[in-house]
Amino acid sequence: MNKKRMIVGLVFALFTLLLSACGGKETGTTEASKSSEAETAGALGKIKSSGTINIGIEGAYPPFNFYNDKNELEGFDVDITNELAKRMGVKPNYIATPWDSIIAGLLSKKYDIILSSMAITEERKKKVDFTDPYYHTGAQLFIPESSAIASSTDIKGRKIGTAMGTTFEKKANELGAELVTYKNDMLSFQDMANGRVEGVITDRGVGARIIKEKNYPFKPIGDPLLKDAAGIALNKNEEALRVELNKHLEAMLSDGTYEQISKKWFDQDIR
Repeated sequence: MNKKRMIVGLVFALFTLLLSACGGKETGTTEASKSSEAETAGALGKIKSSGTINIGIEGAYPPFNFYNDKNELEGFDVDITNELAKRMGVKPNYIATPWDSIIAGLLSKKYDIILSSMAITEERKKKVDFTDPYYHTGAQLFIPESSAIASSTDIKGRKIGTAMGTTFEKKANELGAELVTYKNDMLSFQDMANGRVEGVITDRGVGARIIKEKNYPFKPIGDPLLKDAAGIALNKNEEALRVELNKHLEAMLSDGTYEQISKKWFDQDIR
């Protein structure tokens, strides 16, 4: 009888041990599954699953992003985005959005990222996250060639145009200008051509491009007013997506692809 009980006890102990081992294995599998789910959750998981990345872009900021004569979106930002999407193994879907509502579109998840020459500022970082900078540039004051304005200090009290919601708008205010804001830079340059504003503050490359394309009798004056670093904006708490974008940006900067795209639009590397 005692021997029988011993055998039963051993069998029960062995059965308990097996159950425990299976339970441990199941727990391990569950933990691995949770880890995998965490990596693919959020915006990056949605992008990978759908095979498409949605991009908020202004489409009115040549040569960075604009619509050509065939109503096709092109520019430096577009080429950078297309290359990023290619390396991520997804298709880009551009959603043209006015600049003054572009961050609101991101916050409402109308798109996954903003890649539209957005300067990284402390104010914007309160609302959204940014990747590492993908280029650096500077703000420039442009005036008619016949203007009496000799430097940026002369614009106090004068009507100066800028695109609304930009760092250029803030700089014009700091300089005491009578600010006139526009949906985009092309409109501000048109108004300067019509004599409605006495100057325009915008990115130096953008201003030079508009003057060349439209044959405007304008010129840059003085040194750059400020220097900006542009980054890709994404919603808060999307670290997996931010890491993924930074990884591909770094690779593009290292393997010569970035330089090739930059020289196509600016004849120089603007990193």
